[in-house]
Formats: sequence, C-alpha cells, structure tokens
Amino acid sequence: MLSLLLSAELTGVTDLRPQDTEEQPYFYTFKVQCTSCREVHPNWVSFNRFEQHDIPGSRGEANFVWKCKLCQKTHSASIVNGPHAYQGDEKRKGTKVIELDCRGLEFTEFKPDGEWEAKGIESSTPFTGIDLSEGEWVGTELIIRLKWGQTEYKGKLESIDSYMNVLLRDTEEFIDGKNTGTLGLVLIRCNNILWMGSADSVEMTDLGLR
Repeated sequence: MLSLLLSAELTGVTDLRPQDTEEQPYFYTFKVQCTSCREVHPNWVSFNRFEQHDIPGSRGEANFVWKCKLCQKTHSASIVNGPHAYQGDEKRKGTKVIELDCRGLEFTEFKPDGEWEAKGIESSTPFTGIDLSEGEWVGTELIIRLKWGQTEYKGKLESIDSYMNVLLRDTEEFIDGKNTGTLGLVLIRCNNILWMGSADSVEMTDLGLR
C-alpha cells in the first residue's frame, strides 16, 4: 500500500483537500516506475478514482492500467482510501491524502495539478478552485492594520484603486485583538493603512509518497 502524504502551513484556513467528486473528479498526477525492470516512464500520468479500466489477462479492474514499454509487463493501481482533508494542526505528522493499492508499479513523484478546496477556520467560508501547482496559494481575505490605536479590519477584497485605497466586503473590526462587530462594506484610505496581509494562505512544506 502506498500513501500520498501532505504537510502544509495553513493560515486562516483548514480542511485542505482535492476537489474530488464523481461529477467533477480530481485527476491525480504522478511519475510512475516499473518495479520489475525499474524503468521510469518519461511522462507524467494522470487518473481519477471513479474511472475503472479492465486489466488485460485478468477479470479485475483498476483506476490506472499501464504497460511498461521496456519489459512489456502490465501493471495497475487503484485509489482505495481518501481523499482526506489536511487539518491545520497536523503539520508535524502530515495527512494521508489518499492510499493506493499498486500492483507491479510504484509512484515516485506527485504533481498537485487540478483544483483544491479548503474552508475558513473562523467563518467556515468555503474556498474552492485553489491552485497549488506552484506549491502555495494566497486567498482574497485581507487583514489591514490602521496607523492609530490597535484597530484591524479583516474582510474579503472587493477592489484596490490606483491610489491604493482598499475596499473590503464582509468586514470585521478588531480592537486590541477583540472582535467588535461586522461592518459590511468598508473603504479604507491608503494614508490610514499601516500594513496589510493575506488572512488565508496555503504553503505546502512536504508532499511525498510513502
């Protein structure tokens, strides 16, 4: 059994996983190696957990069926468990995103193509269409610190104009770290901003097969 393990730095979000439904399946992309002759296929291969393919010379089926060009042997693999969500507090041990039953082959590298999803820790707001192909993702929710007092605004970015004035929606106000209420749509002038940064981000720290 082979497992795809994920570790990541999550900011403001949790429950990170591939967007993977029968209507819109996620295609898992790997480099594959034959365990008989140790030949590594030069191209990436992709498959999903819903499609089944006949295994030649057998009555069985598998999600992925591959014939090694060097030794001419046919091998197969199927996703038997998952996908599981990665929680923000699992950084040290990581999460088994999927488990694969591999017969005659092994996957040596994974490429996180396709769309992932997560949800906000505080609001449970769903985030979909997350692109991790570059190893990280920054959301559209911002935290803005004002120049005076201990005031911060947290909300979804609506727009930034040419003068760097920021318009937030679904804005929450925090004073001295305490939530003082929801303000809705808020325009923040650039000369009032001390700093701003993303409230939601994902940075993969480890992605491997074991």
